[in-house]
Amino acid sequence: MRYRLSWLTLLLGAFFVSLPFYSSLAQPELYSLQQVIASLDSTSPVLAEARTELARARATYTSSRALPNPALFGTQETLDDAASSTERTVGVRQNLGFLWSLPSRISAAKSAYGAAQAAYLESRRELEAKVIDQTYEYDRLRQQSKLMDSVLYHAGQLALATTARRRVGDIAPYDEQRFQLEQIQLQNRKQELQREELNSLSELVQMTGIASDRMENMELTSPAPVPFASEEEAVKYALAQRPELHQSAKQLDAARRALTQKRWNQLPDFSIGVGNKKLDPGPNGLYVEGELEIPIWNQRRSEKNVARSELVQAEINHQSQLKLVEQDVRAAYRQLQLVERLQPPSESDLADSASLNMTRGVRLYMEGEMSALELVDALRTGIEARDAALSLRNSLAVARAEMRRVCGLDPLEQ
Repeated sequence: MRYRLSWLTLLLGAFFVSLPFYSSLAQPELYSLQQVIASLDSTSPVLAEARTELARARATYTSSRALPNPALFGTQETLDDAASSTERTVGVRQNLGFLWSLPSRISAAKSAYGAAQAAYLESRRELEAKVIDQTYEYDRLRQQSKLMDSVLYHAGQLALATTARRRVGDIAPYDEQRFQLEQIQLQNRKQELQREELNSLSELVQMTGIASDRMENMELTSPAPVPFASEEEAVKYALAQRPELHQSAKQLDAARRALTQKRWNQLPDFSIGVGNKKLDPGPNGLYVEGELEIPIWNQRRSEKNVARSELVQAEINHQSQLKLVEQDVRAAYRQLQLVERLQPPSESDLADSASLNMTRGVRLYMEGEMSALELVDALRTGIEARDAALSLRNSLAVARAEMRRVCGLDPLEQ
């Protein structure tokens, strides 16, 4: 015996067919991913620490060019003689020992500042790639959550129809119970999706510093394809342009300059003073003094040894970064090639086919041509196929953004 509910079949069919149409109507004003990326310098708390480090490096570079302050000195000496004469001296003393190491000190600070600039750019590019990844993931969860809302609503209607069919003997109690169990799993999946969606949105707000109401309906921006014809071309470009390598190269240069500075610092320190000496009563005249350090106890060799060790460390780090960047580029390039090969012919068509398959499954079930177990499989297949389509879309965007990042390109630069 067949139990037909044609009105419910028509309702479900109309819903799944019109779902893509209604989802495109009357959308609120969108905040694009491109705008989010462009505003990270002024909004992201993640970059705040990097900006502070950059400011410190700039302040150090500025301070390195400053000369030591001169010292004002004065003396007075009273002689117990017949005239009770008083001798007064007023002058200025300047330390000149810094002249040995000043050029090396300025060069080291300048290189350190350049390393800080490269580090900031690397941090920003890394954050951009993470924001792109998280934004696409949030969009996937949001779309799946909306789909689950409609599936759960119509699953409730189907549950009523299933109970009615069981009461008239059209299906066995097992089929009714099986569908009820699947309904519980769908409800649990909806709960997990909403939790993941909210957590994803919270991470976006934390990374970008932008309010959640502007992130909820963000307009996606797809990263541009990479402009490299081969893996070797990508590696060559990355070795020349990656900010991380610029950072390690600048750190290496700063370490070399610092060692030179420490060597110059081993020379004796000296200072010169000039002033006016007056004898009251009596004549006055020019006063000149000089002071030269005798490096007996402290020869500053330990500072030079530490600088030499830091130079060795910087050399090792730079060579390691060269190998690591090459490996990152090769891995990202191969991952991108795989993802591009695995992309479906049309993402939207696949999503529409998933909705259409669910609609057909519901119709066949209502007409008695499909069992509850087959209907459950049709529902799962539709949900999983839609999720797979979104995941493949995300993987392409993330792979392109990562490939551009490891090569030293802006992830969203067109």
